Amino acid sequence: MKITKDDLTKEELHNIFSHKDNKSDNAARLDDSMRFIGTKEVASLMGCSIPVARQTMRRKDFPLVMCGKNLKVMKSELIKWASQRRV
Repeated sequence: MKITKDDLTKEELHNIFSHKDNKSDNAARLDDSMRFIGTKEVASLMGCSIPVARQTMRRKDFPLVMCGKNLKVMKSELIKWASQRRV
């Protein structure tokens, strides 16, 4: 049996071709602390600008993971690192 686009509703077609639904499902499956976050999210969590976050992420003691040119960090590791450095 072959299914054509006429057999599906607009909502079903949207769900099939929408990548946002798949990403949100994957993100919901992961524990929030196990997520990798990027420079923008680090800046918002630290309350600083993106260039300052990028500079901080390049420190030797920062738990940085490089994905190509992208700077990433596990959210739990960022919280642990920040709590250890707190004055």
